[in-house]
Amino acid sequence: MGPSSAEPTMEGEREVLYWYAPMDATFIRDEPGLSPMGMKLVPKYADEVVKVDSSVLRIDPVQVQNTGVVSVPVRRGDISRAIRTVGILDFDADRLTWVNVKFAGWIEKVHINYVGQEVNAGDPLFEIYSPDLVTTQDEYLHALEYRDSFAGTNRPEARKQAESLLQSTRDRLAYWDITSRQIEELEKRREVRRLLTVVAPETGVVVEMAEKTLEGMFVQPGENLYRIADLSTVWAHMDIYERDMPWVYPGQPARVSLAYDLDREYQSKVLFLYPEVSQETRTVKICVSIPNPDGRLRPGMYANVVLQGQTVPDAVIIPRSAILHSGERNLVFVDLGEGRFDPREVKLGVTGEGDIVQVVDGVSPGELVVTQAQFMLDSESRIQEAIGKFLKRGAGEELP
Repeated sequence: MGPSSAEPTMEGEREVLYWYAPMDATFIRDEPGLSPMGMKLVPKYADEVVKVDSSVLRIDPVQVQNTGVVSVPVRRGDISRAIRTVGILDFDADRLTWVNVKFAGWIEKVHINYVGQEVNAGDPLFEIYSPDLVTTQDEYLHALEYRDSFAGTNRPEARKQAESLLQSTRDRLAYWDITSRQIEELEKRREVRRLLTVVAPETGVVVEMAEKTLEGMFVQPGENLYRIADLSTVWAHMDIYERDMPWVYPGQPARVSLAYDLDREYQSKVLFLYPEVSQETRTVKICVSIPNPDGRLRPGMYANVVLQGQTVPDAVIIPRSAILHSGERNLVFVDLGEGRFDPREVKLGVTGEGDIVQVVDGVSPGELVVTQAQFMLDSESRIQEAIGKFLKRGAGEELP
């Protein structure tokens, strides 16, 4: 017959409360034996763990030191939620320009003939011959001569009609994207030019050209010939999880870095969220605008993106390493000093960058929480609960 569970056993000079399984501390017996896994039960001595009250643990300070228990104070501070993701750089859609013509003609000379060339606004792209354009230039010069013929005469109605005819022809040239400078040169030279030079409307880089050879080709109105991209700003497209959508909004600050240059960050902002969630990945795509003054960012690159959420001021903060996740509960161990630890359930708020998290309820600033070896304390806490049930059973109490 083994000793009664209500009467602790003595082993040498130390009092043994119970024996437990090395791989399952909640498997408790009142005498030596084997665990369900066939391992020898280990004694737990009274001077190691003593029940103080219904929740607080007391552990021998020597054991606390040997197990490396580390505690840090709960503090107040500002905290903000940060969402980390990876994006792919793309052209800024607001800074892409297609170059085409609004009249039919033949390209006879090309000045920009490959992708990757940089152009400034006003730089010549190609020269084109268009019979319609030649005819309209001739009409404009005749209208100009007709207006000048009424200079110095006392016929205001005739001068007004001449000015109207001239303006109408000038507007037709402008609608064909003939620049004001080119029209002024036509007025000055008073000579029809067979070839018109089409110039770059914006500063940027040529990122796309017509597949056919430009020189000598016949161009239809509206046919795209060049696409020019201004890379002073680029966009980044990335996915965030559906659960993070409430934390992302247009105008939100974002930090962007490249994989090969993590020491440099680009301060950016969220432009917009796409209108639908992916059914396969449960993510939503967002777009971030990134300044690119030195041109180091190029479409197609991968970028690390940190979306900075709104700051919660004067929050109660603890290290994330202090949290024990147990099902739907989050627990921390508060260090009460002298080997006493109080397991508490806490309600968490915003998770910040690094190893910090907001606690909405459960601990107060100035208290100490355990950040290392709390799994040992959790094991002791579960053992304490098992001991309580074990001793009640030994005393003949009916357990629920």
